[in-house]
Amino acid sequence: MKEFKDTVKLIIFTLDIATQNYPIITLIEGLPHDCLTLLPCATSLGGVIITTSNALIYVDQSSRRVALPLNGWMARFSDLPLLPIASADQDRKLALEGSRSVFIDERTFFLILKDGTVYPVEIIVDGKAVSRLTMAPPLAQTAVPSVTINIWGDHILVGSCVGPSVLLKAAHVEVEVEEIDVAPTAVVQDDNQMDYDDEDEGSCLIFRCCCGRY
Repeated sequence: MKEFKDTVKLIIFTLDIATQNYPIITLIEGLPHDCLTLLPCATSLGGVIITTSNALIYVDQSSRRVALPLNGWMARFSDLPLLPIASADQDRKLALEGSRSVFIDERTFFLILKDGTVYPVEIIVDGKAVSRLTMAPPLAQTAVPSVTINIWGDHILVGSCVGPSVLLKAAHVEVEVEEIDVAPTAVVQDDNQMDYDDEDEGSCLIFRCCCGRY
């Protein structure tokens, strides 16, 4: 670790079966060695979510990387530049091995840890670029996940190999909140100029999960 860090590469390429031509779209280097899984984002957003042992990292086709550290090991495992994290996130000590992620809408996904704890993670966009990832407190605890699949948009199947599988239904509820300044958790800036839009921030999006038979 003292000599070699961030040894993983992400290669995005197209598959053209007819011409058997597979051009590389993007090659991103310098990712942490403990990368575990990929979660593709919606086409309107682009990019992928990379789950590592210690963080969630958003990567787009322009090689922009936005990281959300979830424990204190991120700075030791990777040399990715990190901005100061919010005070509410400093005490997190999450282990992401064995976790699964699934999108519930275009900019929000559920991170389900190996013990079944469900955390909502939101992708924050400023203008046309992703600026940060934010994680809210856990919503519920479900089955130990082996696979997660979005069904019918608002239903999530949590398949488990060690217990009963669970079908969850998520509901969007808007509540009024006070405006506060939240520092970005972690972001790696690139050289691309970003556009910013002014938006009113007077509400937040929360989720209610319920389990039952369908």
